[in-house]
Amino acid sequence: MKNTFLEEYYKGIFLGRSNRKGRFMSMGELKKRLSRLNGNMLAQLRSANELNQVHLMFSKLCALLQRKLEREEEETKRQELLRLWEQCQHFCALLAAKDLEFLPEMSEEELETVLKLPGIRRYLLSNSLLRAYELFYIPKTIEKEIQERIPEKPEDEYPEARKLQRHFVLHVGPTNSGKTHDALERLKESSHGAYFGPLRLLALEVSDKLNAEGVPCSMVTGEESVLVAGATCTACTVEMLNEKEYFDIVVVDECQMIGDSHRGSNWTKAILGLRAEEIHLCMAPEAETVVLQMIKRCQDSYKVLRHRRSTKLKVEKEPYVLGRDLQKGDALIVFSKKSVLALAAHLEREAKVKASVIYGSLPPASRREQVRRFLEGETEVVVSTDAIGMGLNLPIRRVVFVETQKYDGVLRRKLNHAEIKQIAGRAGRFGLYQEGYVAAVEDVDLIVDGVNGNAAAIRQAYVGFPEQLLELPSDIDNLIKIWVAMDTPYLYRKMEVDELLALYQAFVHINGIRLDEFKKEEIYKLITCSIDLNNRYVMNLWRDYCREYRQVEELDFPYTIGENLYDLESYYKMLDLYFQFSRKVKLPIQTELLEEERRNTEEEINRILKTECGSYTRKCAECGRELPWNYTYSVCERCYCRIQQRRGLF
Repeated sequence: MKNTFLEEYYKGIFLGRSNRKGRFMSMGELKKRLSRLNGNMLAQLRSANELNQVHLMFSKLCALLQRKLEREEEETKRQELLRLWEQCQHFCALLAAKDLEFLPEMSEEELETVLKLPGIRRYLLSNSLLRAYELFYIPKTIEKEIQERIPEKPEDEYPEARKLQRHFVLHVGPTNSGKTHDALERLKESSHGAYFGPLRLLALEVSDKLNAEGVPCSMVTGEESVLVAGATCTACTVEMLNEKEYFDIVVVDECQMIGDSHRGSNWTKAILGLRAEEIHLCMAPEAETVVLQMIKRCQDSYKVLRHRRSTKLKVEKEPYVLGRDLQKGDALIVFSKKSVLALAAHLEREAKVKASVIYGSLPPASRREQVRRFLEGETEVVVSTDAIGMGLNLPIRRVVFVETQKYDGVLRRKLNHAEIKQIAGRAGRFGLYQEGYVAAVEDVDLIVDGVNGNAAAIRQAYVGFPEQLLELPSDIDNLIKIWVAMDTPYLYRKMEVDELLALYQAFVHINGIRLDEFKKEEIYKLITCSIDLNNRYVMNLWRDYCREYRQVEELDFPYTIGENLYDLESYYKMLDLYFQFSRKVKLPIQTELLEEERRNTEEEINRILKTECGSYTRKCAECGRELPWNYTYSVCERCYCRIQQRRGLF
């Protein structure tokens, strides 16, 4: 019955008035092409995608045949055209039967529902029925099932947490106001507690601090695990949170990150889903309102502790002159790794000043070594990106904004108030200085406004993709796209999913032929690896692991790729991926070799930064001539003119 119904439907769209896809073609060519469309040809097709071209060609031939019939007056030729018309009608039956082979099992009534969806008739003129089904019908049914499976309120996704009478303590205050210190003092009293922070380095520092104070503390991050016998608490990165585990006391640090479009969903999950009696949340003032609203929606109790800076923060009104005003204890802020290294090299060569350098891709142990050198007076200043704004306690007297604009992944923009406060707050370490100072090389007014003004309140918390949706009958990318397009309560918004979708497409490209062998839950584990998508070495290794992990008893240990700073940092990220991927797919890890390679890599990075930092000047990519440290382009002006002349533009 379904075959007959679809056959008549296809006759209506391919041989109906709405089909206007035809173009000019001779009678001989028309007959030749129609002769190719037969049962034998359809029998050889192995996928619905191959049917797309058949639909498109058939619709063009049918449209052309209609026009010829309308215009032909000679009876003999009309009879020949009518025979071709009957051939097309017969092919509609064959095409309907072939299309139904790829469609999921459904009743004729369900099929009718699919074919009545707006826009589907025209779409079928150039696409298979399965493709139309996936594009028009699946999103509507999936959206309905998502609404049925996922509670309207995100807080109701954690029923076990809702059964508890949780108590929150909000530590609200600016940078360097003792928020985390006070929360950790309470954590020391736990019998089974945890610290969750944004950085692996912070988890390491908290673990070291508590162990040094006689509180056994393990450390667990996506990249490494250090278990301490008899540990009463664990220091983790926030991504490692398991909402099924029960704690008595928990500390969640840097909760203003809840407004971050890529990682904020982890803080939302912590606040809504943590199963703990007492939860300490440390945050900047701009996050207080949205966090309180979330707690109230959970019907949990809370109290707010406001923290103030112990040292005053003073902004210097005169522009800072880099050569003239440089002093020991300054932290110079720029916003890219290249600028950090180039400025540090410039200071060493021109001002004979040694600098510690801090930026995002520096391994944790290397960051700690840079901090140690500054603390012990081996270096006089720090050159850093905004990585300095989170968790690093340095004896900085003055923070200097050498740059006041940053590239945020989309565009180059001015710093906002929250960013300025977070970075500037590192000046004036309590116990060392009575006051902290903030200066800027340019745009001083922007920094003054940022330090003295109020940061914009965070109005929405980001929520992450619910993994239980993977049980629904659709591909991962379809599920994510449909979920993202659905509305959320006013307090929440959906996380950015571009990187997730990019990794999924990469996985499909690698394993597309045998994709049906993988469970969606398994694929999702692999595409949620924390990796640098812009690092080709790391991405190539991830692809290799995705390709081979089912066929091996152990993943290949990463290979060394070079001896320069970029290669060493990339190799360290590859070592992290090896650990992370092996753990996700439950394959053995060469722990001793991994620890040795990490240690050797960190030591070599430290050696380069200590002895060769002065060589990281900016140089022209064409002639090798040294450029100013803050030069914007990769070639000097002279080489640029020569290139333009060769192209005939000058």
